[in-house]
Amino acid sequence: MRLRLGTRGSALAVAQSEMVADALRARGHEVELVRIRTGGDVERGSLTRVGGVGVFAAELRVALLDGVCDFAVHSLKDLPTAPVPGLMIAAIPERADARDALCARDGLTFDQLEPGAQVGTGSPRRVAQLRALRPDLRYVDIRGNVGTRLARVAGGDLSAVVLAAAGLERLGMTEHITDHLDILPAPGQGALALECRAADREIAIELGALDHAPTRLAVEAEREVLAALGGGCAAPIAAHGRNGELEAGVFALDGGASARVAVPLSGAAGSAAAGELLQLGAAEVADLGETRPSRLAELHDDSSLWGGSSVLAGLRVLVPRVDAGSLVGSLRSAGAEVVAEPVQRRVTLQPGGSLSGADWVALTSPATVDVLAELGLEIPEGARVAAVGEATAEAARQRGISVDLIPVGPSSAATLVEAWPDGIGRVVVPGSALSSNVLADGLRAKGYDVHLIPVYTMEPLPDVPEKLAEEYRQGLFDAVVILSGSMARAVDSLLGWPEGIRVVAFGPPSAAALRALGVEVAAEAATQDAEGLIRAISHLQKGQS
Repeated sequence: MRLRLGTRGSALAVAQSEMVADALRARGHEVELVRIRTGGDVERGSLTRVGGVGVFAAELRVALLDGVCDFAVHSLKDLPTAPVPGLMIAAIPERADARDALCARDGLTFDQLEPGAQVGTGSPRRVAQLRALRPDLRYVDIRGNVGTRLARVAGGDLSAVVLAAAGLERLGMTEHITDHLDILPAPGQGALALECRAADREIAIELGALDHAPTRLAVEAEREVLAALGGGCAAPIAAHGRNGELEAGVFALDGGASARVAVPLSGAAGSAAAGELLQLGAAEVADLGETRPSRLAELHDDSSLWGGSSVLAGLRVLVPRVDAGSLVGSLRSAGAEVVAEPVQRRVTLQPGGSLSGADWVALTSPATVDVLAELGLEIPEGARVAAVGEATAEAARQRGISVDLIPVGPSSAATLVEAWPDGIGRVVVPGSALSSNVLADGLRAKGYDVHLIPVYTMEPLPDVPEKLAEEYRQGLFDAVVILSGSMARAVDSLLGWPEGIRVVAFGPPSAAALRALGVEVAAEAATQDAEGLIRAISHLQKGQS
């Protein structure tokens, strides 16, 4: 049977969908992932049919109802307990790890965090239970996808974040886990739901082959606790069915009170646990109806939660380079999910000239600084040094090179020419054999004797990871960012330009190279820096170009 699996483009959504797709392929089915986009691709008015659901889950369900796909894979803890008319959960596969995981700097466990340490989580359920254990810590409300949250620990902004262990496992990122927390999970945490149209009985039967009866019994009991308590999406309610027992609890946000019960796990366990919790005063412990706009936790990126005019939440962006540094970090800070994967490699060249006799040496990239060190070429004594931007200047300083001129504004050859003082003398420009002549021509126009010395070039890699190539072909990226002409040519030879891919050029040289290849440029950064790139990509989110 040929099945179309509707998915969001986020890494976790794709990973979960691919797990299910592989299980169905092993049973002889042909499964195609269909990207369901948010924004203008789904008529907002139609979402009222599945009201009360986070927008991304709702759009997947609208796509199901409209026949765009045959089934969808949801993280079960993100789905409301109320059913949607016309849809059914055909299967709940065997559950993954239901625990919450701590990802902390320096490998610290929860007990080892110093007093006052900042712990990030967007879940009131987690905060309520963790505050009872460690009231001396600061709990920070955070948003964004898994990569964005982990980046805040790596960057030193937070001491730790709390994430679902199952999500980290499915992403192949368990190396970030420093501790598993002894708290009750959200109802359905770690489980997936395979949803299809109720009328498609044949599809439901095929999906049903993946159902795991013990998991379904446990998670349905957990979700019944939530339903019976009338729990809102922000209520600190937890439940976990395992080893023949259902444990459930309601927790005060200040960590000062709780109501907890344990009952035998059965078909009626959820209602029984909820009844006992109410008798214990659960309604006084916390506001059971507390709600807020759906966060959809680690599976989705809810753009309504991001402020500012340049919002990239919900966008999945390919940057075909691993050393894009602050650019990638800035994109993630704006809410984008970024996949950075190289498509070319640097090849060092034996220089056909010398730096000796230079009055000025112009450094045009951090790569140039690295190659000069590799070749053993030193800045001549008495020569002044210019850097195209702060990143290049910092790379030079780390090599012990003093920088005399750094232009204010975007890092570009044109900006450096504008900042360069009028005068005479010999300017040596070591760099890529593929660099444009903008800097050389501009300095010659100012009266300088300019000598270009190629010290490296860029060439396409033999191939790219098949997983990346497949996701690219399937349209699971909202945009691809092209930072240079050589990168454009490498993407052209290795990946091509499938229909629907939106290409963002980092500046005029990249845009010119793309157009020379016959590629339509969807957006071009007005300034060659992180801010310019974010603004260009955000225009795609708004349907502009």
